[in-house]
Amino acid sequence: MDTGFITLMRKLAPDLTEEMTRRALILERISVLQPVGRRQLAARLNLPEREIRNTAVLLKELGYLDLDASGMSLSRKAEEVLDSAREFSKAMNGLTEIENRLSELLPVDRVLIAPGDADDDSQVLSDVGRICAARLRTLLQNGNTLAVTGGSTVAAVARNIQSATPLNVMVVPARGGIGRSVELQANTLAEEIAGRLGGHYRLIHLPDHMDAAARQEMLKMPEVQEAMELLERADVILHGIGVAAETMRNNRNMSRALQAELLQKGAEGESFGAYYDRNGKCLMESSSVGVDLARLKRTCRMVAAAAGSSKAGAILSVLRNTPHAMLVTDQGAAEGMLRILSE
Repeated sequence: MDTGFITLMRKLAPDLTEEMTRRALILERISVLQPVGRRQLAARLNLPEREIRNTAVLLKELGYLDLDASGMSLSRKAEEVLDSAREFSKAMNGLTEIENRLSELLPVDRVLIAPGDADDDSQVLSDVGRICAARLRTLLQNGNTLAVTGGSTVAAVARNIQSATPLNVMVVPARGGIGRSVELQANTLAEEIAGRLGGHYRLIHLPDHMDAAARQEMLKMPEVQEAMELLERADVILHGIGVAAETMRNNRNMSRALQAELLQKGAEGESFGAYYDRNGKCLMESSSVGVDLARLKRTCRMVAAAAGSSKAGAILSVLRNTPHAMLVTDQGAAEGMLRILSE
């Protein structure tokens, strides 16, 4: 949305701009939470319930809302303006400007930001998943191979994927399958995403961590070789990003001495089992069976999804190491990254 037009609106009609912003925000939130009651929505938006009620009445009169005993829902007519309302709400809250700024400062083609901070509100993680799922669908074409990691953010993306028509894609896990909760494993999410897209999948039934000798033996298995060959031909890779210290604590295979050494060297972020410092230097490569970034084809597009202000430094460390086609994050992490970059 044109920032000059937004500035003009604020100068000429600040009262109308405020009301339009509130209506756009309420429409956007109802689309995510529907059906939702006024009290619940007021709590989510930190607005007086009276303002929610008044705006809801106006939106209903315009034909954009349906009201019943279960709460407020968007009408079919609202779908005509929903995308524009989302963009307007982002622009008015300064998120569009932050998206553009981060894409200029980092080696990432497109940055998309969900409002809020996932560290404070679990709903924000779902919003990040919804935004990423919609954009991911536009990157994929019939015949593509999609590789995915595990984790809570990628799981949020998987839950939000919708496909009106089946898409003939192959989905493979980007890492071995053991080492975290089953519902968050790369294998589980690869199968779920393939099902939602109407595509196919292959699994890697191997521990996420093993010694070099065992790894070489496992790589000789035909089913593992097939999955690894698919990984090397991946057209799109969707992955999460972890905070190094937190990921280390949850890694039972990493000694305390190694954890201390990595943290002393400045480890900030983790992705694909590798650890990076704030400048993007890889401090320790992954020992797991999974994608080898150095062997990917040049046209492979990397998509990172991570949320929460606590992940700002971790996201920067990973993005500075590897150029990305897209980053989907939240306001808390985005503002944190800008603060770090301004230091």
